[in-house]
Amino acid sequence: MGIKVKETTPGQIEELRERFNSKYASSPPADPFHPTDIDRIRNDHVWLQRFLEMYDLDMDAAFNKLWETCTWRKSYGANDLDESNLNQEYLKEGSVFVHSTDEDGKPLLVFRVRLHSKSKNLDELIRIVVYWVERTQREQHMTQITIFFDMSGTGLATMDLDFVKRIVETFKQYYPNTLNYILVFELAWVLNAAFKVVKALLPPKAVEILKMISKKDITQYVPKDNCLVSWGGSDNYEFSFVPEARKAAPTSLVPANAGDDEQFADRKVTFANTAPTVLVNSTIKGMHTPTEGMLRVDPKDFVDFNAKNADALLSLRAISASPVAYKVYYRVCNPKPPSTSILTRGGPFQIQTTSPEKFRVRPRCGVIQPDQTVSINIWLKSEFQISSENKDKFLVMAMPAPPMECGADIAELWRNKACLPDDVEQHRLVCRLDSLCTQTSVDTSGTGKGKKPSKTDCKSGAVSSIKLSASQLVQSWFLLLFQKPKSPADANTRQLAFIQNLQYVTLFLMLVLFAGFGYLMYIQLTSSSCGAKSTAYSCLKRK
Repeated sequence: MGIKVKETTPGQIEELRERFNSKYASSPPADPFHPTDIDRIRNDHVWLQRFLEMYDLDMDAAFNKLWETCTWRKSYGANDLDESNLNQEYLKEGSVFVHSTDEDGKPLLVFRVRLHSKSKNLDELIRIVVYWVERTQREQHMTQITIFFDMSGTGLATMDLDFVKRIVETFKQYYPNTLNYILVFELAWVLNAAFKVVKALLPPKAVEILKMISKKDITQYVPKDNCLVSWGGSDNYEFSFVPEARKAAPTSLVPANAGDDEQFADRKVTFANTAPTVLVNSTIKGMHTPTEGMLRVDPKDFVDFNAKNADALLSLRAISASPVAYKVYYRVCNPKPPSTSILTRGGPFQIQTTSPEKFRVRPRCGVIQPDQTVSINIWLKSEFQISSENKDKFLVMAMPAPPMECGADIAELWRNKACLPDDVEQHRLVCRLDSLCTQTSVDTSGTGKGKKPSKTDCKSGAVSSIKLSASQLVQSWFLLLFQKPKSPADANTRQLAFIQNLQYVTLFLMLVLFAGFGYLMYIQLTSSSCGAKSTAYSCLKRK
């Protein structure tokens, strides 16, 4: 996913490069920047592109931050960090490591918070975080990273808010647009306020990549095969540190004067309104192809979302004699700026939706061989609902896949394809919700009469509504405790302090309760013992 950003152009990247080269030649820093960073700027586009994206194409802000970052990297020694100059105990205990990938193929930077201790040196820990980021971006050229906070088994004793703040600030200041997701796994309710503080520290457009997940929905972001057993997956990985096999840096990565196709061959497409449009002559209406020549879509006309989990499944079967490859991603497709229509497309198979902010589509890329089937998972985001007026739609498109070598860039097929060619097959699908409790069901007989829902279904829906309302009431009560904070961060800090104090008070009351219960039991047992002795003595005396 990544942060939604405006699309850059080769001209803007070249302008930023020229500004850097000009200043470096006329007013070089007292301590020259690291050769690796100079090479990134002069012979590559990815780093410069991310600075422009992060600062909304503001050339001055991007340039100043680029210069500041290069200064920090040289003083910090970011390019030269290796296992020999790190705290070995922290490095090898496995509280921070990189393993596996998320749904988008981005590496997971895992923080096992339960292994953390507030007594640890934060500077040493941050050096290990920087080491893993730098190592990953060396091994997988400037790749984005997903932060995975494993909060299972974590309490207030191991939750170090200062450490989390330092992590966020490091990425915010020196690694622009590097994060694909920030996943927080199995967060205890007593720590919710802590991550509200973290949320307040993030840039506004980065908040959308912060996701609270559990075992129930982790597979929306990390494939089950990539999930550790402790996360509910099938990966039996146990951390053991393996030293990096450093390679000599190449003298040239991508030529500075590379063409548009070379520089943007593998970039992430965004949803900015100013982005170039695709299929400008197309609309959702009238795009269904009555005949199936390459793909068979099941269901054929609808995307049916489960009312309980808000997810849907599409089955695509290649019925042509040649393979059908696909790569799925989002892109604006309506030429009108106010429109929210996007294009999820790729290879000879693409998916378009009228509501990009509502849905997540997985998988995004792959190859469908003849007579084989691929399943497309679609999720409705929790903050949205399916339109009752059939306004939410998907468009599935396909075209023949030419012979390709292993590892070939499938997206290049669409770049070289004219809009709406004759050999493109299209399928239009309408989104609908399988509701458990509605007044009438969809009339399929044409009689105009709907089917009434069962009482069981309505009761189930009512119970769910009551539970939701109770949860919202409790949340609102907590929010009302804070009046007129100086800032959002201040309000979150006060709420965290309140919850911490509340937990301490609760523990104290529990101890007092158990102590009182124990004392009462002791008195009861003592009284029973004395009563038995007194009765026996009286009987002897009476005799």
